[in-house]
Amino acid sequence: MDDNSELPQQAPLILVIEDDLTQRLLSSSVLRSAGYEVLEAEDGPTGLELARQYVPALIVCDVVMPGLNGYQLVAALKREVALSTIPVIMLTAMTERAHVRTGMTAGADDYLSKPFRAAELRRAVAALLAKREVQRAQYDRQFAEKMKTALRAQKDALSLRYEKRLMQELNERWSAQDDTNLEVRYDNATVLLVDLFSSINHRFPQARRFNATRRVYQAASDTLYLFGASRLVPAGNDLLAIFPDTGDAGAANTGLLAVRAALGLQKIVQAAFHAMVSEPAHGDIVASPVTIALCGGAVTLAHIKDPLHGGEGLTFASGEAVDAAKALGEHARSEAWQICCASEVTTGFSKWVVAGGSALVSRGDGLKLVPVVELHALEHE
Repeated sequence: MDDNSELPQQAPLILVIEDDLTQRLLSSSVLRSAGYEVLEAEDGPTGLELARQYVPALIVCDVVMPGLNGYQLVAALKREVALSTIPVIMLTAMTERAHVRTGMTAGADDYLSKPFRAAELRRAVAALLAKREVQRAQYDRQFAEKMKTALRAQKDALSLRYEKRLMQELNERWSAQDDTNLEVRYDNATVLLVDLFSSINHRFPQARRFNATRRVYQAASDTLYLFGASRLVPAGNDLLAIFPDTGDAGAANTGLLAVRAALGLQKIVQAAFHAMVSEPAHGDIVASPVTIALCGGAVTLAHIKDPLHGGEGLTFASGEAVDAAKALGEHARSEAWQICCASEVTTGFSKWVVAGGSALVSRGDGLKLVPVVELHALEHE
């Protein structure tokens, strides 16, 4: 047997198992001249160990060998997962059809009768290696498709689980109360109002709105909670985020938190819209920006349950801050502002605000006017 040390793998590695030295040298010489790397074994057990050690691309083996004949060798290969797909060409001087059938039934992929011509061996080896590459490519494609399908299913399942968990956590904040109708009042809070749902309705046809709403709301809620929002409440076609002032001197400035949330929300929602616009199913959608309004004041949340039908109920937001935010949102849309911020919100950090236009806007009662600015960015603190 020749030197079976570590071999380079640029060319396919073929294992020749043959007890007849002359036949083994002949087969190996033919294969090496064809550009293949070759390992040699003089009996079945040695060949099986070499196959386990090197996992060749193909095996050429004799049928009649000491220790382990060709049929037994093929059967042993098929029992081991790492070796079960290796193609096998069996060589024998027995030409009876029954012997050929026995070899093929055992799992051999091809059969050559000795004596054979060099060209026959080369053609048989090349054909089986090509067939194996085709099968491997097909398997890779199938595996990739199955992985893609599994990942999509996992993503959908995780998204659904996240949404259920989010709703559960929101509902648990109310479930601690035993009353059928609950009311929570914030005497002083900063509110952020974004025309999230109306933007989705304007951008997407009916058939696509559910998926768009789910994806965009998830991105928006993550951002708002990240920047310190305490509650999120749908307000018609808008989404209302509440940043309550607890009165704690050591607490973060709620106005600053809300401004940061607005700037972050603008980028995140725009990115979510752009991601869907780039998808083939949404190629006809225009990814224009959303409108955000920021102001301060009192907010009341009323949660009304329906005990008769066992429903979770609805939450309504009202108060001067909500009315003012709606008025600021209307002003922003009429002036093509992306973020309309009441100047009172920036108290204490106005020097960091990068603003555009300014105006006086009614808070909604038609009497009191509020100074507002078109918010662009925050400079470094």
